[in-house]
Amino acid sequence: MKLYFIIVCYNNKDLLDTCLSSIQKQTLKDIGIIVVDNGSKDGSAEYIASKYKEVDLIALKDNQGFAIANNIGIRKALENTDCEYIALLNTDATVDKDWSKVLVEFAEKHPKSASLQTPTLDYFDHEILDSRGITIDPQGRPRQLGHREVYKKRDSHKVFGVNAAACIFTAAFLNKQVFNEDYFDHDMWMYLEDVDIAARATMSGWSNWYVTGSFAYHMGSASSGKNPGFSVFMSYRNNIPLLVKNLPTSYLIVALFGAITTDIETLIKLGKSRNFIPIKAIVKGRLMSLKMIPLFMRKRRQFSQFRTINKKSLKQLMRAI
Repeated sequence: MKLYFIIVCYNNKDLLDTCLSSIQKQTLKDIGIIVVDNGSKDGSAEYIASKYKEVDLIALKDNQGFAIANNIGIRKALENTDCEYIALLNTDATVDKDWSKVLVEFAEKHPKSASLQTPTLDYFDHEILDSRGITIDPQGRPRQLGHREVYKKRDSHKVFGVNAAACIFTAAFLNKQVFNEDYFDHDMWMYLEDVDIAARATMSGWSNWYVTGSFAYHMGSASSGKNPGFSVFMSYRNNIPLLVKNLPTSYLIVALFGAITTDIETLIKLGKSRNFIPIKAIVKGRLMSLKMIPLFMRKRRQFSQFRTINKKSLKQLMRAI
């Protein structure tokens, strides 16, 4: 197979038919599908096994998190020596029939591509963008480019990174990972792991692309949205370790100062509105992130020798909001 779709499922049986049918309609025919079920309790794995015989199902006993589950699927796909591309698609996302064909054709014309995405639109309102890429802004905040903007056509261009809800990675990039088969950082578990791999690609001289010509559609937070405060906690937990691991020292100092400043502003604002759930999640997340810094400092030292991007190029990508 030239391209493998990796789908991580966690209690999303009700979304599987819609997601998988969009893959089955792809005009690029040389594809395979791997579903990694993250210990679902709603019968998702049994449903896939009975209805989708063509799907390679990996059923985990419990929830391993988004990063580890994707890594398991990616490793399985890359066992096939003819695999050139890995497509990641959330269970709450679908893609146009020519989506994979458009991205593969673009990648083949652009050597040293790490990842690619098309415009991802709101599943329920196709005039609204869900994502046109991801970045880390100068204040150290991971950002979803274009989120909730009215969609406007743009030319294809380089971005800091792509949104893992619907994207393609090249096997060439994945096979050159500094951290071997830990493609998505397993210590991040869930949230910002796509920003981490984006930073790794960008810092080491690979290109990530926003490509026009097709669309993906995303509902958003179909699994994690069922647990209020969880996404806030995990995002704040992983933010500082992400910065420590990847950014050059001069950018890291500025980003950490920005993160502290925006934390204070956010907590004051939430305190005035007496919105205590996110306050608790933010504080808990930041405290947990401090415990993770020594581990991510070791990863920083391991990665630093592969950081090749010049400061001008990095500045342009980080400011492309």
